[in-house]
Amino acid sequence: MKWTLEFKDELAQQTEYTGGKGANLARLTAGGFDVPQGFVVTTEAYLNWINTAEGWKQTVRDLPEDNQTELPEAAAALRKQLSKFPLPDQLSAEIRELVNRHPANTAFAVRSSSNMEDMAEAAFAGQHDSFLNCIGADAVIESVLQCYLSLWHDRAIAYRQQNNCDQTGVQMAVVVQEMAACDSAGVAFSINPVSGDLNVAVINANFGLGESVVSGECEVDHIEVDKTTGEIITSRIADKSMFTAASADGGTDDREIDAANRHEAVLSETNIAAIIALLKQAETYFHFPQDIEWGFTGDRLVVLQSRPITTIPPRWTRDESAERFPNAFAPLAWEFMEAAFHRSMDHSFNLMGFPPFTGKWFGIHNHYIYGNQNAVELYAKQFPFTFTSMDELPALIPKLRAQYSWVQELPLRWTRDLDYYLIRLGEFISEPLEEKSIPELWTFVKQLNAHGSQYFLPNIAISVTHGMLFKFLHILLGVLSGPEKAAGLMDQLLAFCETKTGGVNRELYDLAVIAREDSLLQERLCSQEGNQALWESGVIERDHPVFYRPFALMMRNHGHRELELDPYQPLWAEVPWLALDQIRLILDAPEDLPPAERERELKIRAQEAEKELFSDIPEELHFFVHEIIRLARIYTSLDDIEHYQTTRLYVPLRKGLRALGERLQERGVVDEPMDIFFAGVSDIDAAIEKDTSAEWQKLADAITETKVSWKAARMQAPAWTPEEHSASSSAIESGAELSGIPGSPGVQEGEVFVVTGPQDFAEFPSGAILVARTTNPAWTPLFYTAAAVITESGGPLSHGAVTAREMRIPAVMSVHNCMSTLRNGSKVRVNGSEGKVSLLDG
Repeated sequence: MKWTLEFKDELAQQTEYTGGKGANLARLTAGGFDVPQGFVVTTEAYLNWINTAEGWKQTVRDLPEDNQTELPEAAAALRKQLSKFPLPDQLSAEIRELVNRHPANTAFAVRSSSNMEDMAEAAFAGQHDSFLNCIGADAVIESVLQCYLSLWHDRAIAYRQQNNCDQTGVQMAVVVQEMAACDSAGVAFSINPVSGDLNVAVINANFGLGESVVSGECEVDHIEVDKTTGEIITSRIADKSMFTAASADGGTDDREIDAANRHEAVLSETNIAAIIALLKQAETYFHFPQDIEWGFTGDRLVVLQSRPITTIPPRWTRDESAERFPNAFAPLAWEFMEAAFHRSMDHSFNLMGFPPFTGKWFGIHNHYIYGNQNAVELYAKQFPFTFTSMDELPALIPKLRAQYSWVQELPLRWTRDLDYYLIRLGEFISEPLEEKSIPELWTFVKQLNAHGSQYFLPNIAISVTHGMLFKFLHILLGVLSGPEKAAGLMDQLLAFCETKTGGVNRELYDLAVIAREDSLLQERLCSQEGNQALWESGVIERDHPVFYRPFALMMRNHGHRELELDPYQPLWAEVPWLALDQIRLILDAPEDLPPAERERELKIRAQEAEKELFSDIPEELHFFVHEIIRLARIYTSLDDIEHYQTTRLYVPLRKGLRALGERLQERGVVDEPMDIFFAGVSDIDAAIEKDTSAEWQKLADAITETKVSWKAARMQAPAWTPEEHSASSSAIESGAELSGIPGSPGVQEGEVFVVTGPQDFAEFPSGAILVARTTNPAWTPLFYTAAAVITESGGPLSHGAVTAREMRIPAVMSVHNCMSTLRNGSKVRVNGSEGKVSLLDG
């Protein structure tokens, strides 16, 4: 391994060799950006140097990291010890040779580039030293050594400890770069890092070198620009007193700005437009918002650094969460789920090549789950490449194959790991709990939760990739067949995908066929007395064995299906009469094609669409296009089955928590065993650890208070953002129009029926327009009788939209507050093609 790498060396793009700053400069160079050239002293060189200091690791381990009084002195002593070791002769020779390739008196910037710098999760801004305007090889070599020593400033040590970084694992590369003698310089963000607005770029600028801007010690001009239009939104010209300039004999100095120029704008409108273009180019190249350091030398704009935006404030809305989490969520269940989700997010983003995300994707407000819309737009809506013509595809395909090989591998890996998940789950289900103590039961629950979290690791990647494939296929079809044909072709090509949900729905349909052949059973199922009483009476098992046997088999196989994603809510097997209500909906529906026939029809449509598509495109693209269609279908199926298998976890989880709740009920901590869902993890931990009457009473009080507030929240419609008040419950006036997202094409008029949950299924009238916060696979039989669908959340890939397209009924998704503004019996027109809902009468 060489101890130095030039920016143009492909190996220099790897962070483990060149650190965060060095790798980014190498990537910018490879991307054709105007970067002042240079080289990087690699991490290997640093390790070779520091390992000559015998015992340094133990000295680092002994640093008083938690004592801010003693740490500065200890860090200074460590630096003094390390300063006795010069750079190895071979390294000094390599640096000297590379410096001497440049004209005499060329100035260099020497900047630290540790393997932990310029990461999304920790920028390490200003923690290590940089040295500007170094003239001559001796000055560069000395600056490299000082960069090494700056790793052990007390501020850098404390920063690493705060970010849970391994002190002995840190390594330093050093960037040596031609000095850009800037007339003006600064930093720019491709999004607003303060407000979180993704459409606004922010520029800070000063005269001279960028050091005065980066250090934060001088007044600077502040400009905000609309990235879409280029319009300057804010231009605050500072009263600038100082700027940083290069000294003739090396180094830099701060100079006063003449009084006449203090209020002069650093940048012209032409300069600003050039910086915005550079920001957009960098954001596109890195597929992520960027924070860049830039400089002007005359009219030349150079980029000195680019890194992903490290922090962005959350913007909480129900856009991302209302479909998954329509109702108030039990606190304990959410603690488990949130931790598993963020573990999966970290794993999935790493797999997909996205920068890590350190904030929260979801948050809970008044027991409702809200999504961080800024995070969604940063990650889930990113698209990693673009093309506009068929001629560009042949060159793009090899890059896609190399960069996205994991897309083909992920379904195989997931399937491979599924067996262990299910086998271990079976062990949890069969484990006897009767003799376990309270601490042992809590350990059982936490071990089970850890097992589920491990299984869930790749599932965010599956979901995001599913959406990415759909978007790519839509763009691909638009380029290949024209934008006017793309939507129709998408609908036909993906009209049918094999899913667990489809299989369960076929079983429900088959049970409805059996019920139709038994007039007494059909009459009982459709009576007004309700199917709970019918089931609990035992009449079905006693009088209708031909129906009961396959129904019981279905409950055995699919009884883990959830009514809501909140595991506090009962599962199918615990409330089987709700499945009877779904069969009743099928019985009430007009006779239609059996599911098998409908599937056959959809498969024929897909085959005909493929034939039409492939007749219009060159043969050399057939395999690639076929693979994209195949993967889109695979991920549609995978997205469904991973959810189906995830909820198997709920069976032993509810079993374990019920057993724990029963023990706590005996101690008077809870009124009902499942009230344990209203406790917090840390509260349970504390009560078990301290095991005092006062601590158990504290837990009991917290559970009671939380359950009361949860029940109150569940009776209210959640505000779309935490800052808003809940929507008014007054009905909208006739003629008003609500807007949403097109989900399934077509236009239909009818009376609405609002369904808040499975308890309303039995009341749903045939031919009504279904209004719901969201739908999930258990709701599918409603679509057999619904004339159209309106949901408060979701989009074209949501369950409601996919099922509506399959049933060929119009659907409009993400109609905010439709649950509180529409009333049972109100007549509306649903335009699924345009995403509009019009009220025809009050």
